[in-house]
Amino acid sequence: MKRVIEFIENNTSFIITLGIPLGLMFPQFAVLKPYLTEFLMLVLFFTFLKLEFQDLLKVSKKVKLILFAVVFDLILLPISVFVILKILKVEDFLLASYLLFSAVPAGVASASITDILEGDTILSTTIIIITHIIAPITIPLLFYILLRKVIHVDYLNISTTLIKLIFIPLILSQIFKYTFKRLTTQIASKNKVITTLILLLLGTTISAINYNFIVKNPIESIGFILFSIPIYLLFMIVPFYITPFLPMKERISIFATKTFMNVTIGVILALSFLDAKASLVLTLAQIPWSLMIFPSEILIKLNKKAPAK
Repeated sequence: MKRVIEFIENNTSFIITLGIPLGLMFPQFAVLKPYLTEFLMLVLFFTFLKLEFQDLLKVSKKVKLILFAVVFDLILLPISVFVILKILKVEDFLLASYLLFSAVPAGVASASITDILEGDTILSTTIIIITHIIAPITIPLLFYILLRKVIHVDYLNISTTLIKLIFIPLILSQIFKYTFKRLTTQIASKNKVITTLILLLLGTTISAINYNFIVKNPIESIGFILFSIPIYLLFMIVPFYITPFLPMKERISIFATKTFMNVTIGVILALSFLDAKASLVLTLAQIPWSLMIFPSEILIKLNKKAPAK
């Protein structure tokens, strides 16, 4: 058992990426689709066990850093992607799809990814909360300015989802921590293993959900999936390299919250306000999501090994 735990801890990126082939090999995992929200909440619960609530309040005082992250994530990067795709003259439905893909808030699970990558989890959690509050304003604004298309966002639904996904695990984790201190210490030592396995299950389920379309339309599916990968890499590399003045932990948090974004909200908005093909593009774009932990680890290792100037 000890060897299994050590293997998982030393190969988190490899294990999480196994979700893609596993979902295609075992499409039965699609039955877990209704429980994706609960899986995310569970991931956050274990991640938040390592947090101190007062630390979250301290990080929220870093106004300039948080403002930079939010403006960069929700406005500057989406506009950059739009301009690049416009220059490449992609089809209109792809232009709208990837603008929405670029404009969604930080993914709830990005806090756990940040923890795995040894970044500042508290900063990531703060960015997640704030981007979810602001995205309902910035997404319609970007669509109106750039595409002259009106998108109506369900503010109440997004707020309710935010409370359910983030604040419930946060509060429960703090209650659990102070009620079961010894058990919390034991769980914390296995935290990386637990969150890795849950993220593997999430990736497997998302891959399984797309099984039918991928099997029936393999070329088109692969094209949509491959198209999203450079955008993911852009979201990883650009935030990391434009913040050399920040501590490594904060740089990791800045790029992780953007790279591991909340694509699910994009899928829901695409289904409601764009066409079916646009929602499919975003659904398939969720598949490379789990793959990005592998280049993320390489990026961090390369820069940690870089000689100091």
